[in-house]
Amino acid sequence: MVPRYPRRVPPQAKTTRARAQRGRASLIQHVKSRVHDGTWPLGYQLPAERELVSTFGVARNTLRKALDELEREGVIERHVGRGTFIARDPNVPGAAEPSTPQALLARIHGASPVDVMELRLILEPQFVEIAAMRATSRDRQQIAHCLRESENATGVIEFEHWDGALHQAILASAQNHLLVDLYEAVNGVRRQPEWEALKRRALTPERLAKYRAQHRKLVKAFLARDAVAARAAVTEHLVEVRAGMSP
Repeated sequence: MVPRYPRRVPPQAKTTRARAQRGRASLIQHVKSRVHDGTWPLGYQLPAERELVSTFGVARNTLRKALDELEREGVIERHVGRGTFIARDPNVPGAAEPSTPQALLARIHGASPVDVMELRLILEPQFVEIAAMRATSRDRQQIAHCLRESENATGVIEFEHWDGALHQAILASAQNHLLVDLYEAVNGVRRQPEWEALKRRALTPERLAKYRAQHRKLVKAFLARDAVAARAAVTEHLVEVRAGMSP
């Protein structure tokens, strides 16, 4: 019987394997460090694979192994067709538990624009109706201010900011702190790269003019304390926004 000897690994192959392991470890540590120091907060979308490959000088296969490890640890979450998002801080005990507020926030920030709009259509019309009856004088002043700023916005990002602020000010008038906290979390999705890119494509001058007209209609009904008209106006507006996000 011919004896079997261990297969010798060429020195070059050992060097390549060691370099890949160092690159994978470096990438994993980099991601964890950025999460822990707050540079990449929960819900943050990681750069595209090609950008990470270029930044770290690693092979795509090495990158994917690093991401696989981070996903197993619960540090990141992958969403097919949408990207990879930070799910938890690896240095915070218990942060990986699915019931924690951090995990919920990560899921909200990882949601698609379509999911966000469906949630808004369920929540906002009902709460706008309540808010129209509860708004204080200060609430109404803040709403009017946000409307003016959104009218004067000169770019998509600026308009997006005041659009979100307007809706948030209206819902805050319902005097429901749980709703305010939830809407602030949902509003954070608007700052995600995917949302901003979608808005840049969808927010044509014609659509922008329509949104502004709908905002004016909503605020007019709200300031008149016409709860039914305010509910109808916000529903019409949200349906239009959702339609504008359709592929």
